[in-house]
Amino acid sequence: MIDPAHSIPGTTVPTISEKPVAHLTGQYGEADKFDFRRYWHSFLERIWIVAICVLAGLFLALGNLARTPKLYQAHTVLDVEFEEPSFVPTSDYATRTRSMFLASGEALRTIEQNLTNPTLLARVVRSEGLAQDGGRAFLGQSVVANKSSSATEHTEPSQAANKTQNASGVTTFTPLEDALGRAMVGMVHPATRRGTRLIDLYVTHGDPAMAQRLAEAVGREYIRNSIERRASSSEDALRYLLEEEERLKRNLQKSEAAVTEYKAKNPDALQLGGGTAATGSKGDGGGSRGGLVEDNLQDINGKLTAAKADQIRLEGQLQQVDQIGNNIDALLAIPSISTAPMVATARSSIIQIEAGITTLALRYKDKHPRMMAAKASLAEAKDKLRQAVLAQPAIMRNAIEQSKATQASLQQALQAQQGVAVNLNRTAIGYQELARQAETDRALYESVLRQIKDTNLAKDVKANAVSVIEHSPLPNFPVSPRPTRTILLGLLGGLAAGLAFVFGIDALDRSIKTVDQAESTLGLPVFAAVPDTTDEGPVSRLKRRSKAFRSSNYRVVVETPESPAAEAFRNLRAALSLLGPEAERKVSLFTSAVPNEGKSFTSANYSLALAQQGYRVLLIDGDLRRPNMHRIFRFPNARNNSDEDSAPGVTDCLVGEADVASAARQIPAGEIQLVDESIELTENILAATGGQLFVLAGGRRAPNPAEILAGPFFGQLIAKAATMFDRVVIDSAPILAVSDTLLMMPHVQTVCIVIRAAKTPRPAVRRAITLLAKSGIRPAGLVLNRLRRSRGVGYYYYYASHGYGKDEGAYSRGYSYHRRSKPDHEGNGA
Repeated sequence: MIDPAHSIPGTTVPTISEKPVAHLTGQYGEADKFDFRRYWHSFLERIWIVAICVLAGLFLALGNLARTPKLYQAHTVLDVEFEEPSFVPTSDYATRTRSMFLASGEALRTIEQNLTNPTLLARVVRSEGLAQDGGRAFLGQSVVANKSSSATEHTEPSQAANKTQNASGVTTFTPLEDALGRAMVGMVHPATRRGTRLIDLYVTHGDPAMAQRLAEAVGREYIRNSIERRASSSEDALRYLLEEEERLKRNLQKSEAAVTEYKAKNPDALQLGGGTAATGSKGDGGGSRGGLVEDNLQDINGKLTAAKADQIRLEGQLQQVDQIGNNIDALLAIPSISTAPMVATARSSIIQIEAGITTLALRYKDKHPRMMAAKASLAEAKDKLRQAVLAQPAIMRNAIEQSKATQASLQQALQAQQGVAVNLNRTAIGYQELARQAETDRALYESVLRQIKDTNLAKDVKANAVSVIEHSPLPNFPVSPRPTRTILLGLLGGLAAGLAFVFGIDALDRSIKTVDQAESTLGLPVFAAVPDTTDEGPVSRLKRRSKAFRSSNYRVVVETPESPAAEAFRNLRAALSLLGPEAERKVSLFTSAVPNEGKSFTSANYSLALAQQGYRVLLIDGDLRRPNMHRIFRFPNARNNSDEDSAPGVTDCLVGEADVASAARQIPAGEIQLVDESIELTENILAATGGQLFVLAGGRRAPNPAEILAGPFFGQLIAKAATMFDRVVIDSAPILAVSDTLLMMPHVQTVCIVIRAAKTPRPAVRRAITLLAKSGIRPAGLVLNRLRRSRGVGYYYYYASHGYGKDEGAYSRGYSYHRRSKPDHEGNGA
């Protein structure tokens, strides 16, 4: 019973108003940053899985090494030239095309692919005699050949390699040779060196001597096969060319006979020129298709054209003379007159006389006889020039008449020659056709003769573009298996599988494990991180089944005040005290998203921590469906320990059958006897130091808790309790399980959500926060409960002291207790 005398004077009922909901946009966003510490400790937590996977990888690698046979690899280097060596200078199109192909990168890749051709490898089997013993030596069975037999295998089979041919000349192989050749495909590995024309030929076999032998044989057989294919091609080409030579020779003889016969029948064809094989473009006389006839025709035509041009020129100049008249100076400007011989002579004489007069004028005067004689000669010369100029028009008229007569003669000759040319052209039509055919046949015949000569010389040349420049030594060490590499790959594979498994589990885990994860995921601060009290040490099954032990285990603040769990609740007390003024944080409610998160455990210890600080505290068991507080505190005035729900509690207060003063029970500082023989508390335990703790249990079971809480009585109960106590702590039901807690929201001031670490799903907590926000309350923060403290999960880093100040008497003066052995706690799961 509550003594009214202990009520705090001056205490007023706080106004329980609905708080505004804070903006929650983005509060549920996952942190995108890579948390290395989280993955590192997740690795440490499940390192045993990684170790098992690594060991499994090691055993698999060792098993693979034990089962895998040893393989040896022989190495031969082939060189590919830009063109095939030839002792016969050729310039035919086929040779140029092959040289261009050999110079390309496609040639190297083609040769590389041909080295693994099953037909080529079957030739190797036959040339090396690998099928003679049924393939036992090739397959690694116990067959050892001596040197003489080995030499025989290298020579005799190679000579007989080309004897087994079908009717078409194609080499055929026995089924065994073909099967061994196909089996060798997986042993041969050619590879072109980058930036070079070298091909590395690798052959792998279980016998090092056989690997060396096969590597040499493959390169040698490829070169031999290339030479044989080239010789075969040359023989086929020579055979074809000889047949063509006979045919072209007969055609040429027929063409030349036709030309000769045509000339005999048409004598005019002899004038065409070009001899027997004339084509019209070449001739003995250098003429065109008409020979001399066409040359004469062109000559006459040129003369006629020149005569007409001369006549036109003279007629034009004569017309100018008629217009000028007797003006000597103007007449001298006409080219035909100025260039006339008589005029040119007269003008030269005048120039000489004038030069003499100029010289005499330097010595004599005008009246000097010599001067006068010179002037008389000048006058006479000018008169001759005048007469010569005036005589030129008549000369020009005579020249025009002569030109006309010449043109008439040339015109007649031209017409006659044109008639001859027309007749010759008629004759040349048939002749030119026969001559062209004869010339074409001759060119083809001469070309085939040259090719026959070159092919006949080149078919016996044993040259090839591919050559062996580095022979294979005997391999001494196996290339497979590689123990170090195989073991490392096994270890790395096991490590990768273990890491994938560990991180896959971590990625699929939807629970909240750390304080940072809770704050970044839910957008709310974490007030306290309570470690798992079941990690305190080994506890026997008898202890865990003890009802007295389980009830005392809930009160870690009292039972183990120096433990990290007790310190976590003192941190919770300090964090909630800093949220705001005291009048606004008197009524606190602890809830959870789902059951078994530890909300009752948190409410009880938080209330004890407040009482230890000197407050008068009322702890209300608001979970009307599954009340637990009467079991945690084991009220001494209960009528029957097995039926404590019959005591008055919250339900009785809400239905009006009891009030807070009569239903709330004070936790006494009396004795708590534990019947377990391993733990016995013989002295008083003070539940509070200077404070008081009252518990209002759930009371009898209510048939309709939601309807009772929806009425006005719960608000009146909280308001009355707030006037009688310094702090009111409510333990409520899970939010997602029932709606009882949401009905309490309008009457509380501070809401804390309890989350069980590594168990509670994040979506459930988000849903609970959303429901609280819709009811008008934003949770003040979170309590992360049951954080494991085992090795490997240190990244849960609950911010509490791990025994800091333990055994120094920090909490030994407020109460005294004696216990035979330290109890093991497991109660923070309720």
